[in-house]
Amino acid sequence: MRTSPASPEYEPRAVKRVVLIVLDGLRPDAIPRFGLRHMSELVRRGASSMRATTVGPSVTVACMASLLTGVSPDAHGVHRPRSLLARRPAKLHPMPRALKEASVRCEAFLTDFPWFLRPLAGRLARALHLEATFVGRGSALIVEEALPRLRAMTDGFVMMHWPDGDDAGHDHGWMSPEYGNAARRMDEAMGAVVEALSPFDRDDTLLIATADHGGGGADPRDHDSAHPTDRTIPLIFAGGGVAPRALREPVSLLDIPPTVLWALGAPIPGTYHGRPLVELFERDMVPV
Repeated sequence: MRTSPASPEYEPRAVKRVVLIVLDGLRPDAIPRFGLRHMSELVRRGASSMRATTVGPSVTVACMASLLTGVSPDAHGVHRPRSLLARRPAKLHPMPRALKEASVRCEAFLTDFPWFLRPLAGRLARALHLEATFVGRGSALIVEEALPRLRAMTDGFVMMHWPDGDDAGHDHGWMSPEYGNAARRMDEAMGAVVEALSPFDRDDTLLIATADHGGGGADPRDHDSAHPTDRTIPLIFAGGGVAPRALREPVSLLDIPPTVLWALGAPIPGTYHGRPLVELFERDMVPV
């Protein structure tokens, strides 16, 4: 394990529940461009970076696999949708499994799949030790399904994936009016989550908002390239006793899994490629 539970930096956190939201395809510059007021409030009151990076290839399936396993695509072997069926090149220790071993319940509210992919999606969720609920397409429907659980939960880990931005980007182009409308829908959904969780009123709740990738860099309707616009994502931590500040850079998508584990008091597998962002909870750090 990377971190020993006996080490001073591993003292128990006040955080008891973590909610991670992936806003698919949300570029950092979309937040001011389209007036995303709820996201802007999270940035203002939380710890954030608008220059975080994702993994390569910057495609949803690879990024989400990295988010759930804590390692880069070269390690988990998922580069394209068809590689989900391929043999893994390395032994993995998924974040939900690590949380389950620490007696933390893990749930996910995700976009529904076509009927012919549902059995595969279910098997993958079980392999990751994730209690997954597959809902209709769009952040509004996903949040509607998740809200009763968010209001009732007192501890545990919940993840949501909202596809609106990615869908609009592919169909109409990143930063198009249609993409802007999709970004605003996700922002309204975020407002409903913040209202349900009240993260700023309690230290036991940590809300994490990020994107899996950007878009419109090399191709106005795609995101699969090494272009900085495709690989740069927003990363925001709010609540959980986190003080308003800019995150120390560099910071990446791969830093999220170890940070979630650390915040919830679970050991971090030594195979993980990122680092726990312990500075989030440094009370004496000067906000910047």
